[in-house]
Amino acid sequence: MKKYIIISLLVIATIAVKAQEGTSTFVSYLPSIPLGKTADFSNNISPRGIDFEVQRFLNEELSVGFNIGWNLFREKIPEETFYYQELTITAVQFRYTNIVPLQVNVKKYFMGEGDYIPYFGFGLGTSYNETRNDVGVFSLNEDKWLFNIAPEIGMLYDMNYKAWLSVKLKYNYGFKSGDFPAQSYLSLGVGIGLK
Repeated sequence: MKKYIIISLLVIATIAVKAQEGTSTFVSYLPSIPLGKTADFSNNISPRGIDFEVQRFLNEELSVGFNIGWNLFREKIPEETFYYQELTITAVQFRYTNIVPLQVNVKKYFMGEGDYIPYFGFGLGTSYNETRNDVGVFSLNEDKWLFNIAPEIGMLYDMNYKAWLSVKLKYNYGFKSGDFPAQSYLSLGVGIGLK
């Protein structure tokens, strides 16, 4: 429930910020590949990912902004035995990992003479991470907020005076906290931006 409230507030903030001159709003489809401990829990490539981003251009080559995303990784594990606390369980498992990153970011653009603008960016913030293992009628849940970093490379295509086409490769890494493992994944995003 917390994540839906946060997403709603950030969408409202995005709309309010969009009214300012020199600001662009992006929405991207973000399929992702789980890595590290994320892949250990749910190892399938996820077609379920999206992110919203607002960028304020300080000049032609530099922008600052904020980003919120959502990725869901899912895997069905055939019947096997695993251990949870003091229990030994043998069953089919359905494993889910939800990750909602919230970041501020900075992007450096490499302006040329054409309509294509490559860039490098770096995001810093937090992410809400939830793992759920459905075993029969039982669900084993864990969730945690993790410190998160997200370097990315990408390219903007200037479609016209009102819109961008965006392609990006983004790596998200949430650092381990207590017993909750580090979470990481690599995303390929395709999106549209409004100037």
